[in-house]
Amino acid sequence: MKHSKNLHINQWLGYTLLAIYAVVASGMIYYCIKLNMFPAIYLVVIAVVLSILGVVFFLMHKRLGTSIAASILTVISIVVCMVGTFYIFRTNHTLAEITTADTQLDIVSVYVMDDDPAEVLEDIKGYKIGILESTDRENTDKTIDDLEDSLDFVLDTIEYENLFTMMTDLKKQEIQAIIINNAYVGIAADVEEYNWVSTDIRKITEVMHEIEIVADDKLPVDMPETFVMYLSGIDTYGGISARSRSDVNILAVVNTKTKNVLLLSTPRDSYVDFSVTGGAKDKLTHAGIYGVEASIDALERLYGIHVDYYLRVNFTGFIEIIDALGGVEVYSDYDFSVRNIRSYQKGMNQLTGLEALAFARERYSFPEGDFQRAKNQMEVIRAVIQKCASSSMLVNYTSVMNAVAGSFETNMPNDQIAALVKMQLSDMAQWNVTSYTTDGHSRYAQTYSMPGTDLYVIDLDPASIEEAKRLIQEIYNTETQNPEVRVE
Repeated sequence: MKHSKNLHINQWLGYTLLAIYAVVASGMIYYCIKLNMFPAIYLVVIAVVLSILGVVFFLMHKRLGTSIAASILTVISIVVCMVGTFYIFRTNHTLAEITTADTQLDIVSVYVMDDDPAEVLEDIKGYKIGILESTDRENTDKTIDDLEDSLDFVLDTIEYENLFTMMTDLKKQEIQAIIINNAYVGIAADVEEYNWVSTDIRKITEVMHEIEIVADDKLPVDMPETFVMYLSGIDTYGGISARSRSDVNILAVVNTKTKNVLLLSTPRDSYVDFSVTGGAKDKLTHAGIYGVEASIDALERLYGIHVDYYLRVNFTGFIEIIDALGGVEVYSDYDFSVRNIRSYQKGMNQLTGLEALAFARERYSFPEGDFQRAKNQMEVIRAVIQKCASSSMLVNYTSVMNAVAGSFETNMPNDQIAALVKMQLSDMAQWNVTSYTTDGHSRYAQTYSMPGTDLYVIDLDPASIEEAKRLIQEIYNTETQNPEVRVE
């Protein structure tokens, strides 16, 4: 009698747990289908396994001895399904976060010297304020209007033809403040004698101007067998939508049939033209100031190709994702140091996110300058890919997803991202990744974005450009699974 009563109680508890298990398991399968990344065979196997487990647990409740074990196993299965559902839901949410925004931002700020007493906008009453006469003038005027709407006084502005003359006068206190697009501050700080700009000036307020993005009508409707993606690393911290210089300019040429990828890096200081310049030359990195479309246009003109997609990441996302992965191990060709960050040794180096960013940005320590920087950037990308393919990705999954959300932006549709993942899960094939950096010769010349001042630029070698074009076509035309692709 007592045995029968205990069996009845255990069965009641067990069947209640089985009902919860059925709901949770069904929810996990639903989110798997909604994510649309798993091949059909995976979904069938998951559904069959979960169903068999449910039946087995049900049968185990026929006897008291196995009923207790069934309840314990059911609880474990419920936890596993809930964890799986969370991971799938988090992935789906992150994909939504990295899709293309409808707008980009131009951020224009008021800067003073770091030791200036002004703390808020009202404190600059009576200040002489420098502005650029023609460069980005529309945004400057809109910013002044917006600022004056919130003040009880009119800003006293002085026009400058040249950014560097304005910066010099700010340091000499000929003027006490400047109003300028944040992107141009980076241009000034990039010139050796104006490196102080990155540390000695301070922002007291900023105004954001939204620019609507025209939808790209050339995007592939379905995932193409071979495509080109522009990987852009912009020189800003914070929000990803800000238009800014692109320090990293890599074309990933991908053949999904042969599993071959070419990473083609173009030095940021390459002297190129794009539609905005009307034929005038500018640095490739400056193209990002006019939007990601301008950077893509410059690379399309340079290599005679069509870029299908882009992926942008800013410094914040770069640092956070590497830290979330537990750091990365990169190979350095040189012993060198970055002030206030760390010393790097020739060979392998274990780096944090900030240390990896400094490694990818440094150029003055190398005889090859910008060319070595481009190589180091691709070495960091290689290290990140390797770490993502390791157990670190699973162990730190939630942290990585949090780092990715809001720090990446792409125009690749979610369904095509899902198709890529589904394809990889279907065949689990190894990818052959090769790299090439376009070469050239450096000099100083005037640029479209900064007229009146000679800046460091790189004239790309025509032979190197032709080699890059050949490697691109090799990825497109390859028919075998493991082609002989040259790596420079």
